Amino acid sequence: MNIVWHCEDSVGAKMAGPGIRAVELARRLAQRHDVTLVAEGATSLRGEGFRVATKLSLSGADVFISQGFGFPLPQLLRFGGRVVLDLYDPVQLEHLARLGPKPTSDQRVSLTALRHRLKYVIGRADHVLCASRPQRALWLGWLGALGRLTPEALQGDPEASRLLAVVPFGLPEEPPTAGGRPLRAAIGALASDKVALWSGGMWDWMDPALAVRAAAIAQKHEPSLKLALIAGARPGPAAMNMRGAVEQARAAAEGLQFVHFLDTWIPYPERGPWLLDADFAVSAHKPSLESELAFRTRLLDCLWAALPAACTAGDVLAAEGEQQGWARSAAPGDVDALAAAMIALCDPAQNERARAAARKAAAGRTWQRSSATLLALLDAPPPPRPKLVSARTPALALTVAKKALRKLKR
Repeated sequence: MNIVWHCEDSVGAKMAGPGIRAVELARRLAQRHDVTLVAEGATSLRGEGFRVATKLSLSGADVFISQGFGFPLPQLLRFGGRVVLDLYDPVQLEHLARLGPKPTSDQRVSLTALRHRLKYVIGRADHVLCASRPQRALWLGWLGALGRLTPEALQGDPEASRLLAVVPFGLPEEPPTAGGRPLRAAIGALASDKVALWSGGMWDWMDPALAVRAAAIAQKHEPSLKLALIAGARPGPAAMNMRGAVEQARAAAEGLQFVHFLDTWIPYPERGPWLLDADFAVSAHKPSLESELAFRTRLLDCLWAALPAACTAGDVLAAEGEQQGWARSAAPGDVDALAAAMIALCDPAQNERARAAARKAAAGRTWQRSSATLLALLDAPPPPRPKLVSARTPALALTVAKKALRKLKR
């Protein structure tokens, strides 16, 4: 099977979540299929089992996989093969969180365009992918509204698992290996210091300022505590390089000598030693719909490195982390509770118990397991698409129109 995977984000040494997901899943699909990854920076990848390109062409493709953005829609309109739409990233909710309560006219237009594009690509997709059960509920609503949940689609598949499949963001099969003390060297920390690491981007819906304020409280109980925040610009589209959260965090950290901002983005292959050099991770977000539907890559990195996490509650991974014992969570905005979580993870015994829980939880979250779900979808026929009312059946069309008109009058 000839598969073209298009990623709007950039790939290479430095990648954010969408690029990482595209590369990791393409690697595993390429073990059984002929795969081409199309993305900015793709030609920098070496030794992969798939082909690379920077310009999209669907000529000769049997399957097109995409997040639905970053390419001209006419290419999809002309494509006759199978379409897999990867909606693991709730882009509309991110957009809403970024706009805030007083969007400009241009921002309103952008949001409207995004929604219309989502309607089209969801309507065209043969399979939709998401990362969690809460996300699945969101996209089931869209599929139902767009008329995709039909008797034909559900025949033999009453849960619509072929139309809408949960394919979580995964973890490498091999755990990270240590390589020096890069994090402690970067911030001048001693081996005896307790180091908390903010390892993900500082998007405007995140709350690094809360992490700074919580660390200030925790540091009074644990004087050896240091907080390191990765504050480099995100690789990829410039529109994602949001600085509001960074500025708020820097303002909160003014005068705090134990808080360090690192203006870098850690290369994907090198992140293991940085994670292993920390005592625990910290992650915080503001209240929003994005947080409810998010699947935080940074928390998955914690599982991969058996790194305990102090985080705000609200997303599915934070809830699972609290339940499984590898994370301690606090309500969004609750600085005292987040500080208490950080203080607890400074305790060696509690920290080690959280690490053991993380190792156990990581076992079932590999990229191989996620790719197996996608491969199974491709091995079977796609669910049938809705039947359109044909002009050759005027009686049926008239009956449908009359019934719809009666319902509208009620």
